[in-house]
Amino acid sequence: MQFTQIIGSAALLSFALLLQSSAKPAPPAQRASRAPGQSAQPANNAAQSGKVRAAGIWYGVESAPKKHAGALRIAAYNVENLFDPMDDPMQSGEYDDIDEVTKPVRLKALAKAIHELDADVLCMEEVESKAALEWFRDTYLSDMGYEFVASEDVGYYRGVEQSVLSRVPIEKVTIWSAERIDDMLAAQTPELATQLKGNWAMPEKGAKPTTHFQRSPLMVDLKTKDGYAFTVISVHYKAGAFDHQRELEALQTEAFVKARLDADPKINLVVLGDFNGTPNDMNVKVLRTSALGLRSGYDFRAQKEAPKELYTTHASNRSIDFMIMTPGMAEDVVDGSYFVLGTLHAASDWDYKKAAEIPPPDGYASDHYPLAIEILPTNEGEHHVLPTTPSQEATPATRQEAPSKSTNTTSEPSADGAPPKPIGDAASASDVALADALKTAGWHYEMPQPKSKTAKWGNFNKGTTWFPGYWLNATTNKTSATQPVASDNFKGDGLPKPAWVKGGSPSEPSWVEFLCTGS
Repeated sequence: MQFTQIIGSAALLSFALLLQSSAKPAPPAQRASRAPGQSAQPANNAAQSGKVRAAGIWYGVESAPKKHAGALRIAAYNVENLFDPMDDPMQSGEYDDIDEVTKPVRLKALAKAIHELDADVLCMEEVESKAALEWFRDTYLSDMGYEFVASEDVGYYRGVEQSVLSRVPIEKVTIWSAERIDDMLAAQTPELATQLKGNWAMPEKGAKPTTHFQRSPLMVDLKTKDGYAFTVISVHYKAGAFDHQRELEALQTEAFVKARLDADPKINLVVLGDFNGTPNDMNVKVLRTSALGLRSGYDFRAQKEAPKELYTTHASNRSIDFMIMTPGMAEDVVDGSYFVLGTLHAASDWDYKKAAEIPPPDGYASDHYPLAIEILPTNEGEHHVLPTTPSQEATPATRQEAPSKSTNTTSEPSADGAPPKPIGDAASASDVALADALKTAGWHYEMPQPKSKTAKWGNFNKGTTWFPGYWLNATTNKTSATQPVASDNFKGDGLPKPAWVKGGSPSEPSWVEFLCTGS
Protein backbone atom coordinates (compact mmCIF):
# COMPACT_ATOMS: atom_id res chain seq x y z
CA MET A 1 0.00 0.00 0.00
CA GLN A 2 2.80 2.40 0.86
CA PHE A 3 4.60 1.59 -2.41
CA THR A 4 1.45 2.43 -4.40
CA GLN A 5 1.13 5.76 -2.64
CA ILE A 6 4.72 6.66 -3.44
CA ILE A 7 4.22 5.90 -7.15
CA GLY A 8 1.06 7.98 -7.22
CA SER A 9 2.73 10.97 -5.57
CA ALA A 10 5.61 10.85 -8.02
CA ALA A 11 3.22 10.84 -10.96
CA LEU A 12 1.36 13.89 -9.62
CA LEU A 13 4.65 15.75 -9.07
CA SER A 14 5.84 14.99 -12.62
CA PHE A 15 2.53 16.22 -14.04
CA ALA A 16 2.79 19.48 -12.08
CA LEU A 17 6.32 20.11 -13.30
CA LEU A 18 5.23 19.47 -16.88
CA LEU A 19 2.47 22.09 -16.60
CA GLN A 20 4.92 24.60 -15.13
CA SER A 21 7.46 24.16 -17.93
CA SER A 22 4.84 24.47 -20.67
CA ALA A 23 3.41 27.66 -19.19
CA LYS A 24 6.79 29.43 -19.04
CA PRO A 25 8.87 29.22 -22.24
CA ALA A 26 12.65 29.20 -21.93
CA PRO A 27 14.36 32.51 -22.77
CA PRO A 28 16.34 32.65 -26.04
CA ALA A 29 20.06 31.88 -25.92
CA GLN A 30 22.04 35.03 -25.26
CA ARG A 31 25.69 35.91 -25.20
CA ALA A 32 26.97 36.29 -21.69
CA SER A 33 29.41 39.05 -20.98
CA ARG A 34 32.89 37.71 -20.31
CA ALA A 35 36.00 39.34 -19.01
CA PRO A 36 39.19 38.95 -21.08
CA GLY A 37 40.53 35.44 -20.66
CA GLN A 38 37.21 33.98 -19.50
CA SER A 39 36.21 30.96 -21.55
CA ALA A 40 33.25 30.89 -23.91
CA GLN A 41 30.14 28.78 -23.42
CA PRO A 42 30.59 25.35 -25.06
CA ALA A 43 29.35 25.63 -28.62
CA ASN A 44 27.28 22.46 -28.62
CA ASN A 45 25.09 23.40 -25.65
CA ALA A 46 22.54 25.17 -27.84
CA ALA A 47 22.61 22.43 -30.44
CA GLN A 48 22.01 19.77 -27.82
CA SER A 49 19.05 21.69 -26.41
CA GLY A 50 17.57 22.29 -29.87
CA LYS A 51 17.68 26.08 -29.46
CA VAL A 52 19.20 28.66 -31.73
CA ARG A 53 22.33 30.11 -30.24
CA ALA A 54 22.55 33.86 -30.77
CA ALA A 55 25.40 35.54 -32.61
CA GLY A 56 28.24 36.49 -30.31
CA ILE A 57 31.76 35.71 -29.16
CA TRP A 58 31.67 31.93 -28.99
CA TYR A 59 35.39 31.24 -28.90
CA GLY A 60 38.58 32.90 -27.73
CA VAL A 61 38.89 36.01 -25.57
CA GLU A 62 36.77 39.09 -26.18
CA SER A 63 39.69 41.51 -25.95
CA ALA A 64 43.41 41.05 -26.46
CA PRO A 65 45.58 41.10 -23.32
CA LYS A 66 47.91 44.04 -22.82
CA LYS A 67 51.21 43.59 -24.60
CA HIS A 68 54.28 43.11 -22.39
CA ALA A 69 56.81 45.93 -22.41
CA GLY A 70 59.51 45.38 -25.02
CA ALA A 71 57.79 42.33 -26.53
CA LEU A 72 57.04 41.63 -30.17
CA ARG A 73 53.59 40.18 -30.86
CA ILE A 74 53.41 37.74 -33.76
CA ALA A 75 49.99 36.69 -35.03
CA ALA A 76 48.29 34.57 -37.69
CA TYR A 77 44.87 35.27 -39.15
CA ASN A 78 42.93 33.62 -41.97
CA VAL A 79 40.85 36.56 -43.19
CA GLU A 80 38.52 34.46 -45.36
CA ASN A 81 38.98 35.76 -48.89
CA LEU A 82 40.10 39.36 -48.66
CA PHE A 83 39.42 40.81 -52.13
CA ASP A 84 39.66 44.46 -53.14
CA PRO A 85 37.05 46.18 -55.37
CA MET A 86 39.37 46.37 -58.37
CA ASP A 87 38.73 43.89 -61.18
CA ASP A 88 41.81 41.85 -62.05
CA PRO A 89 41.79 41.44 -65.86
CA MET A 90 43.91 38.30 -65.54
CA GLN A 91 41.00 36.46 -63.92
CA SER A 92 37.78 35.69 -65.71
CA GLY A 93 34.99 33.15 -65.98
CA GLU A 94 34.51 30.94 -62.95
CA TYR A 95 37.29 32.71 -61.07
CA ASP A 96 36.54 36.33 -61.94
CA ASP A 97 37.58 38.15 -58.78
CA ILE A 98 35.08 40.98 -59.24
CA ASP A 99 32.40 38.59 -57.96
CA GLU A 100 34.35 38.02 -54.74
CA VAL A 101 34.81 41.61 -53.56
CA THR A 102 34.79 41.73 -49.76
CA LYS A 103 31.95 43.92 -48.57
CA PRO A 104 32.87 47.08 -46.62
CA VAL A 105 30.97 45.90 -43.53
CA ARG A 106 33.24 42.85 -43.29
CA LEU A 107 36.37 44.81 -44.12
CA LYS A 108 35.56 47.07 -41.16
CA ALA A 109 35.08 44.02 -38.93
CA LEU A 110 38.44 42.61 -40.03
CA ALA A 111 40.10 45.96 -39.38
CA LYS A 112 38.53 46.11 -35.93
CA ALA A 113 39.91 42.67 -35.07
CA ILE A 114 43.36 43.58 -36.39
CA HIS A 115 43.41 46.79 -34.39
CA GLU A 116 42.44 44.87 -31.26
CA LEU A 117 45.09 42.24 -31.99
CA ASP A 118 47.84 44.89 -32.30
CA ALA A 119 50.39 42.47 -33.72
CA ASP A 120 53.83 43.68 -34.73
CA VAL A 121 54.01 40.97 -37.38
CA LEU A 122 50.70 39.76 -38.78
CA CYS A 123 50.69 36.70 -41.04
CA MET A 124 47.50 36.44 -43.07
CA GLU A 125 45.94 33.74 -45.23
CA GLU A 126 43.43 34.11 -48.08
CA VAL A 127 44.51 37.52 -49.36
CA GLU A 128 43.87 38.27 -53.03
CA SER A 129 47.19 39.96 -53.82
CA LYS A 130 49.82 42.36 -52.59
CA ALA A 131 47.93 45.21 -54.26
CA ALA A 132 44.74 44.21 -52.44
CA LEU A 133 46.59 43.97 -49.14
CA GLU A 134 48.20 47.39 -49.55
CA TRP A 135 44.81 48.87 -50.46
CA PHE A 136 43.26 47.32 -47.34
CA ARG A 137 46.15 48.55 -45.19
CA ASP A 138 46.02 52.08 -46.55
CA THR A 139 42.23 52.26 -46.33
CA TYR A 140 41.55 50.59 -42.99
CA LEU A 141 44.86 50.18 -41.12
CA SER A 142 46.73 53.40 -41.90
CA ASP A 143 47.35 54.04 -38.20
CA MET A 144 48.85 50.62 -37.47
CA GLY A 145 52.41 51.30 -38.60
CA TYR A 146 52.57 48.40 -41.05
CA GLU A 147 55.33 49.85 -43.18
CA PHE A 148 56.56 46.51 -44.50
CA VAL A 149 54.52 44.14 -46.68
CA ALA A 150 55.12 40.69 -48.17
CA SER A 151 52.58 38.95 -50.38
CA GLU A 152 53.47 36.53 -53.15
CA ASP A 153 51.46 34.62 -55.70
CA VAL A 154 51.74 31.07 -54.36
CA GLY A 155 50.29 29.18 -57.28
CA TYR A 156 46.67 28.76 -56.23
CA TYR A 157 44.14 28.86 -59.06
CA ARG A 158 41.67 31.04 -57.10
CA GLY A 159 44.35 33.66 -56.61
CA VAL A 160 44.42 33.93 -52.81
CA GLU A 161 47.79 33.84 -51.11
CA GLN A 162 49.59 34.24 -47.80
CA SER A 163 50.74 37.70 -46.78
CA VAL A 164 52.59 39.54 -44.03
CA LEU A 165 52.01 43.01 -42.58
CA SER A 166 54.92 44.06 -40.40
CA ARG A 167 56.31 46.88 -38.31
CA VAL A 168 59.65 45.04 -38.41
CA PRO A 169 61.82 45.41 -41.54
CA ILE A 170 61.66 42.50 -43.98
CA GLU A 171 64.98 41.07 -45.15
CA LYS A 172 63.96 38.33 -47.57
CA VAL A 173 60.89 36.58 -48.98
CA THR A 174 60.82 32.99 -50.29
CA ILE A 175 58.10 30.80 -51.81
CA TRP A 176 58.13 27.32 -53.35
CA SER A 177 55.38 27.22 -55.98
CA ALA A 178 57.35 24.83 -58.18
CA GLU A 179 58.54 22.60 -55.32
CA ARG A 180 57.68 18.93 -55.72
CA ILE A 181 56.43 17.29 -52.53
CA ASP A 182 55.71 13.77 -53.77
CA ASP A 183 59.20 12.64 -52.70
CA MET A 184 57.94 13.08 -49.13
CA LEU A 185 56.08 9.80 -49.65
CA ALA A 186 59.29 8.08 -48.60
CA ALA A 187 59.10 9.86 -45.24
CA GLN A 188 55.72 8.29 -44.45
CA THR A 189 57.23 5.25 -42.82
CA PRO A 190 55.46 2.87 -40.41
CA GLU A 191 58.07 3.75 -37.80
CA LEU A 192 57.27 7.46 -37.97
CA ALA A 193 53.54 6.75 -37.87
CA THR A 194 54.10 4.78 -34.68
CA GLN A 195 56.10 7.65 -33.17
CA LEU A 196 53.30 10.07 -34.03
CA LYS A 197 50.69 7.64 -32.69
CA GLY A 198 48.64 7.71 -35.85
CA ASN A 199 48.25 6.33 -39.35
CA TRP A 200 49.13 7.87 -42.68
CA ALA A 201 46.16 8.71 -44.90
CA MET A 202 45.75 6.94 -48.19
CA PRO A 203 45.69 9.02 -51.40
CA GLU A 204 42.22 10.28 -52.16
CA LYS A 205 40.25 7.90 -54.35
CA GLY A 206 40.05 9.17 -57.91
CA ALA A 207 42.25 12.17 -57.19
CA LYS A 208 45.32 12.98 -59.26
CA PRO A 209 48.65 12.17 -57.59
CA THR A 210 49.84 14.89 -55.25
CA THR A 211 52.95 16.56 -56.63
CA HIS A 212 52.96 20.16 -55.40
CA PHE A 213 51.67 22.39 -52.64
CA GLN A 214 48.10 23.55 -53.09
CA ARG A 215 49.40 26.92 -51.85
CA SER A 216 53.13 27.28 -51.31
CA PRO A 217 54.28 28.39 -47.85
CA LEU A 218 55.46 32.00 -47.62
CA MET A 219 58.75 32.37 -45.72
CA VAL A 220 59.70 35.84 -44.57
CA ASP A 221 62.98 36.70 -42.84
CA LEU A 222 62.83 39.80 -40.64
CA LYS A 223 65.27 41.74 -38.49
CA THR A 224 64.57 44.44 -35.93
CA LYS A 225 66.52 47.68 -35.91
CA ASP A 226 68.36 46.29 -32.88
CA GLY A 227 69.56 43.28 -34.88
CA TYR A 228 67.16 40.58 -33.65
CA ALA A 229 66.57 38.21 -36.59
CA PHE A 230 63.62 35.87 -36.88
CA THR A 231 61.66 34.03 -39.55
CA VAL A 232 57.98 33.33 -40.11
CA ILE A 233 56.68 30.63 -42.43
CA SER A 234 53.02 31.28 -43.18
CA VAL A 235 51.17 28.15 -44.32
CA HIS A 236 47.72 27.37 -45.65
CA TYR A 237 47.48 23.65 -46.25
CA LYS A 238 44.89 22.16 -48.59
CA ALA A 239 41.37 22.10 -47.18
CA GLY A 240 38.70 19.41 -47.32
CA ALA A 241 39.04 15.65 -47.38
CA PHE A 242 42.66 15.67 -48.53
CA ASP A 243 44.53 14.38 -45.48
CA HIS A 244 47.14 12.70 -47.66
CA GLN A 245 48.12 15.94 -49.40
CA ARG A 246 48.19 17.86 -46.12
CA GLU A 247 50.56 15.26 -44.68
CA LEU A 248 52.97 15.65 -47.59
CA GLU A 249 52.74 19.44 -47.35
CA ALA A 250 53.55 19.30 -43.65
CA LEU A 251 56.47 16.90 -44.15
CA GLN A 252 57.89 19.21 -46.81
CA THR A 253 57.47 22.20 -44.51
CA GLU A 254 59.35 20.32 -41.81
CA ALA A 255 62.14 19.72 -44.36
CA PHE A 256 62.33 23.49 -44.95
CA VAL A 257 62.58 24.05 -41.20
CA LYS A 258 65.28 21.41 -40.87
CA ALA A 259 67.31 23.10 -43.61
CA ARG A 260 67.22 26.36 -41.68
CA LEU A 261 68.07 24.64 -38.40
CA ASP A 262 71.01 22.90 -40.03
CA ALA A 263 72.29 26.29 -41.16
CA ASP A 264 71.67 27.90 -37.75
CA PRO A 265 70.66 25.66 -34.81
CA LYS A 266 69.64 28.73 -32.78
CA ILE A 267 67.42 30.25 -35.44
CA ASN A 268 64.23 31.98 -34.31
CA LEU A 269 61.61 30.54 -36.64
CA VAL A 270 57.88 29.92 -36.39
CA VAL A 271 55.55 28.03 -38.75
CA LEU A 272 52.09 29.50 -38.39
CA GLY A 273 48.75 29.72 -40.11
CA ASP A 274 45.88 27.54 -41.28
CA PHE A 275 46.83 23.86 -41.08
CA ASN A 276 43.30 22.70 -41.96
CA GLY A 277 43.85 19.87 -39.49
CA THR A 278 43.15 19.35 -35.81
CA PRO A 279 45.74 18.52 -33.12
CA ASN A 280 45.17 14.78 -33.63
CA ASP A 281 45.64 14.91 -37.40
CA MET A 282 48.94 13.69 -38.78
CA ASN A 283 49.74 16.87 -40.71
CA VAL A 284 49.69 18.74 -37.41
CA LYS A 285 51.54 16.06 -35.46
CA VAL A 286 54.34 16.05 -38.04
CA LEU A 287 55.37 19.50 -36.81
CA ARG A 288 54.01 19.61 -33.25
CA THR A 289 55.84 16.40 -32.28
CA SER A 290 58.75 16.73 -34.70
CA ALA A 291 62.10 15.18 -33.89
CA LEU A 292 63.47 18.68 -34.45
CA GLY A 293 62.23 19.62 -30.98
CA LEU A 294 59.68 22.17 -32.17
CA ARG A 295 57.29 23.75 -29.66
CA SER A 296 53.65 24.70 -30.07
CA GLY A 297 52.49 28.18 -29.16
CA TYR A 298 49.61 26.50 -27.33
CA ASP A 299 52.15 25.30 -24.75
CA PHE A 300 52.55 28.94 -23.70
CA ARG A 301 48.86 29.68 -23.10
CA ALA A 302 47.93 31.55 -19.94
CA GLN A 303 45.19 29.24 -18.69
CA LYS A 304 46.41 25.66 -18.83
CA GLU A 305 43.14 24.21 -17.51
CA ALA A 306 40.76 26.41 -19.50
CA PRO A 307 38.06 24.73 -21.62
CA LYS A 308 38.99 24.19 -25.25
CA GLU A 309 36.63 26.93 -26.43
CA LEU A 310 39.06 29.55 -25.16
CA TYR A 311 41.63 28.34 -27.72
CA THR A 312 39.33 27.24 -30.57
CA THR A 313 40.35 28.91 -33.83
CA HIS A 314 37.54 28.11 -36.26
CA ALA A 315 33.79 28.71 -36.33
CA SER A 316 33.21 24.96 -36.76
CA ASN A 317 34.32 24.42 -33.12
CA ARG A 318 37.73 23.13 -34.21
CA SER A 319 41.29 24.26 -33.63
CA ILE A 320 42.94 24.16 -37.05
CA ASP A 321 45.30 27.15 -36.86
CA PHE A 322 48.64 26.77 -35.11
CA MET A 323 52.01 28.31 -34.25
CA ILE A 324 54.92 25.88 -34.09
CA MET A 325 58.40 27.21 -33.42
CA THR A 326 62.03 26.22 -33.20
CA PRO A 327 63.71 25.79 -29.80
CA GLY A 328 65.57 29.08 -30.31
CA MET A 329 62.39 31.08 -30.67
CA ALA A 330 60.64 29.14 -27.89
CA GLU A 331 63.35 30.36 -25.50
CA ASP A 332 62.29 33.95 -26.21
CA VAL A 333 58.52 33.43 -25.81
CA VAL A 334 56.76 35.28 -23.00
CA ASP A 335 55.12 32.48 -21.05
CA GLY A 336 51.36 32.90 -20.85
CA SER A 337 51.24 35.24 -23.85
CA TYR A 338 49.55 32.86 -26.32
CA PHE A 339 45.89 33.65 -26.95
CA VAL A 340 43.09 33.37 -29.51
CA LEU A 341 41.09 36.54 -30.11
CA GLY A 342 37.36 35.94 -30.45
CA THR A 343 35.34 37.73 -33.12
CA LEU A 344 31.64 37.62 -33.89
CA HIS A 345 30.25 34.17 -34.60
CA ALA A 346 26.98 34.09 -36.56
CA ALA A 347 23.88 32.62 -34.96
CA SER A 348 23.72 28.83 -35.02
CA ASP A 349 20.90 28.79 -37.59
CA TRP A 350 22.91 30.78 -40.17
CA ASP A 351 23.96 28.69 -43.19
CA TYR A 352 27.33 29.77 -44.57
CA LYS A 353 26.54 27.93 -47.81
CA LYS A 354 23.80 30.49 -48.46
CA ALA A 355 25.92 33.51 -47.55
CA ALA A 356 25.38 35.06 -51.00
CA GLU A 357 21.62 35.27 -50.34
CA ILE A 358 21.71 35.67 -46.55
CA PRO A 359 24.95 37.38 -45.49
CA PRO A 360 26.39 36.98 -42.00
CA PRO A 361 25.49 39.59 -39.39
CA ASP A 362 27.22 42.96 -39.27
CA GLY A 363 30.38 42.62 -37.24
CA TYR A 364 31.27 39.21 -38.65
CA ALA A 365 34.92 39.23 -39.73
CA SER A 366 36.00 35.71 -40.67
CA ASP A 367 35.33 32.04 -40.03
CA HIS A 368 38.76 31.87 -38.37
CA TYR A 369 39.94 33.63 -35.22
CA PRO A 370 43.40 35.20 -34.97
CA LEU A 371 46.00 33.66 -32.68
CA ALA A 372 48.99 35.47 -31.26
CA ILE A 373 52.06 35.07 -29.09
CA GLU A 374 54.77 37.40 -27.79
CA ILE A 375 58.54 37.12 -27.88
CA LEU A 376 61.14 39.15 -26.03
CA PRO A 377 64.07 39.81 -28.36
CA THR A 378 67.39 38.87 -26.79
CA ASN A 379 70.96 39.78 -27.58
CA GLU A 380 71.45 36.25 -28.80
CA GLY A 381 69.28 37.20 -31.76
CA GLU A 382 72.20 39.16 -33.18
CA HIS A 383 74.00 35.87 -33.72
CA HIS A 384 71.16 34.24 -35.67
CA VAL A 385 72.07 34.26 -39.33
CA LEU A 386 69.96 34.49 -42.47
CA PRO A 387 70.68 32.25 -45.45
CA THR A 388 73.01 33.95 -47.89
CA THR A 389 73.39 31.29 -50.56
CA PRO A 390 71.02 28.81 -52.18
CA SER A 391 73.14 25.94 -50.86
CA GLN A 392 72.07 26.74 -47.32
CA GLU A 393 68.45 26.18 -48.34
CA ALA A 394 69.36 22.97 -50.18
CA THR A 395 70.19 20.90 -47.11
CA PRO A 396 68.86 17.36 -47.52
CA ALA A 397 65.61 16.51 -45.76
CA THR A 398 66.40 13.48 -43.60
CA ARG A 399 63.12 12.75 -41.82
CA GLN A 400 63.40 9.00 -41.19
CA GLU A 401 64.07 7.43 -44.61
CA ALA A 402 63.25 10.46 -46.72
CA PRO A 403 65.57 10.85 -49.73
CA SER A 404 67.94 13.76 -50.01
CA LYS A 405 66.59 16.62 -52.08
CA SER A 406 67.29 20.24 -52.80
CA THR A 407 64.66 22.80 -51.96
CA ASN A 408 64.09 25.58 -54.46
CA THR A 409 64.42 29.08 -53.10
CA THR A 410 62.53 30.74 -55.92
CA SER A 411 59.13 30.11 -57.43
CA GLU A 412 60.13 30.55 -61.06
CA PRO A 413 62.54 28.80 -63.45
CA SER A 414 64.20 32.16 -64.13
CA ALA A 415 64.55 35.38 -62.20
CA ASP A 416 62.40 37.37 -64.65
CA GLY A 417 59.69 34.73 -65.11
CA ALA A 418 60.79 34.00 -68.71
CA PRO A 419 60.09 30.58 -70.23
CA PRO A 420 62.65 27.90 -69.37
CA LYS A 421 65.25 27.03 -71.96
CA PRO A 422 64.90 23.71 -73.81
CA ILE A 423 66.34 20.55 -72.31
CA GLY A 424 69.95 19.99 -73.30
CA ASP A 425 73.09 22.06 -73.33
CA ALA A 426 72.72 23.34 -76.90
CA ALA A 427 70.68 22.97 -80.08
CA SER A 428 71.76 20.33 -82.56
CA ALA A 429 72.94 21.27 -86.05
CA SER A 430 69.69 19.95 -87.54
CA ASP A 431 67.64 22.07 -85.09
CA VAL A 432 69.59 25.18 -86.05
CA ALA A 433 69.16 24.44 -89.78
CA LEU A 434 65.39 23.88 -89.41
CA ALA A 435 64.98 27.05 -87.36
CA ASP A 436 66.87 29.04 -90.01
CA ALA A 437 64.62 27.60 -92.74
CA LEU A 438 61.46 28.50 -90.80
CA LYS A 439 62.67 32.06 -90.21
CA THR A 440 63.59 32.42 -93.88
CA ALA A 441 60.02 31.39 -94.73
CA GLY A 442 58.80 34.18 -92.44
CA TRP A 443 57.74 32.09 -89.46
CA HIS A 444 58.09 33.23 -85.87
CA TYR A 445 57.12 31.20 -82.81
CA GLU A 446 54.89 32.90 -80.22
CA MET A 447 55.59 31.42 -76.81
CA PRO A 448 52.70 30.27 -74.55
CA GLN A 449 51.38 33.11 -72.43
CA PRO A 450 49.78 32.91 -68.98
CA LYS A 451 46.12 33.94 -68.80
CA SER A 452 45.02 33.44 -65.20
CA LYS A 453 46.63 35.39 -62.39
CA THR A 454 48.47 32.39 -60.97
CA ALA A 455 49.63 30.93 -64.30
CA LYS A 456 53.41 31.05 -64.38
CA TRP A 457 56.17 28.90 -65.80
CA GLY A 458 56.88 26.20 -63.25
CA ASN A 459 53.42 26.39 -61.62
CA PHE A 460 51.93 22.97 -62.37
CA ASN A 461 48.56 23.60 -60.79
CA LYS A 462 46.08 22.20 -63.34
CA GLY A 463 43.57 24.92 -62.54
CA THR A 464 45.70 27.67 -64.12
CA THR A 465 44.93 28.82 -67.66
CA TRP A 466 47.25 29.55 -70.60
CA PHE A 467 47.23 30.76 -74.19
CA PRO A 468 49.12 27.96 -76.02
CA GLY A 469 52.07 28.70 -78.23
CA TYR A 470 51.57 29.01 -82.01
CA TRP A 471 53.35 30.03 -85.20
CA LEU A 472 52.90 33.41 -86.90
CA ASN A 473 54.15 34.30 -90.38
CA ALA A 474 55.29 37.90 -90.53
CA THR A 475 55.19 37.90 -94.37
CA THR A 476 51.72 36.44 -94.98
CA ASN A 477 50.21 37.16 -91.54
CA LYS A 478 49.01 33.55 -91.46
CA THR A 479 49.03 31.42 -88.34
CA SER A 480 49.69 27.77 -87.64
CA ALA A 481 48.89 25.82 -84.49
CA THR A 482 51.53 23.23 -85.36
CA GLN A 483 55.10 23.73 -86.48
CA PRO A 484 55.28 24.18 -90.28
CA VAL A 485 57.24 21.46 -92.05
CA ALA A 486 59.50 21.38 -95.12
CA SER A 487 57.38 18.70 -96.87
CA ASP A 488 54.64 21.28 -97.59
CA ASN A 489 57.05 24.14 -98.22
CA PHE A 490 56.45 25.52 -94.71
CA LYS A 491 52.83 26.50 -95.48
CA GLY A 492 51.62 25.66 -91.97
CA ASP A 493 48.20 24.24 -91.05
CA GLY A 494 46.34 27.56 -91.33
CA LEU A 495 44.65 27.15 -87.96
CA PRO A 496 44.02 30.35 -85.96
CA LYS A 497 45.71 31.39 -82.76
CA PRO A 498 44.59 28.82 -80.14
CA ALA A 499 42.05 29.72 -77.47
CA TRP A 500 43.09 29.56 -73.84
CA VAL A 501 43.25 26.20 -72.13
CA LYS A 502 43.38 24.96 -68.55
CA GLY A 503 46.11 22.59 -67.51
CA GLY A 504 49.00 24.22 -65.74
CA SER A 505 52.43 25.29 -66.91
CA PRO A 506 53.39 24.09 -70.42
CA SER A 507 56.50 22.04 -70.86
CA GLU A 508 59.69 23.74 -71.95
CA PRO A 509 59.87 24.74 -75.66
CA SER A 510 61.78 22.73 -78.20
CA TRP A 511 65.07 24.09 -79.44
CA VAL A 512 63.47 24.93 -82.80
CA GLU A 513 60.68 26.87 -81.09
CA PHE A 514 63.18 28.61 -78.83
CA LEU A 515 65.41 29.63 -81.73
CA CYS A 516 62.41 31.00 -83.63
CA THR A 517 61.29 33.34 -80.88
CA GLY A 518 64.06 35.78 -81.60
CA SER A 519 65.50 35.21 -78.08
